[in-house]
Amino acid sequence: MKNTKLLVVVDESPASTKALKYVAKMAAGRPNVRVCLAHSLLSPPPQLVEFRGTEKARLRAYKSRWISAGEMTEQRTLERANRVLRTGGLRRGAAEAHYCYLVDGSRAPQEILKLAKIRKCDTVVIGRASLSWLGKLIDEDPAEEFVRQGKGFTIWVVE
Repeated sequence: MKNTKLLVVVDESPASTKALKYVAKMAAGRPNVRVCLAHSLLSPPPQLVEFRGTEKARLRAYKSRWISAGEMTEQRTLERANRVLRTGGLRRGAAEAHYCYLVDGSRAPQEILKLAKIRKCDTVVIGRASLSWLGKLIDEDPAEEFVRQGKGFTIWVVE
């Protein structure tokens, strides 16, 4: 049987948890299934990047704290996603975590699909209400945007 690699877009939403449980159920007991977890990290706000003169040291320290707090949140999200997958029956070690660093949140679908291509994933999985922050940026349903742009991939939208 062919090896299958799924990229699951994760965030803190209940829709993301539902998608993870669905993937775990579909992959349980199948040794040929690998899962890549993708979590988007937004770049720091412009006010943390654009600084001048005497503000430089103070803003650099603030930026460092902002990034550290964000990384801790993302790490907890990915650890929770791994627990959901293992609880659902996915074998230990079958999942790997990846970050998508986004300069512009509206490019999230393209960046995540690019990660799927790089990681050689066949399928991209997203919860219907996942990435609600992205929907606000692009004025679209993020899942619909993945379907629209996901040429060459199987897209699972979990309701």
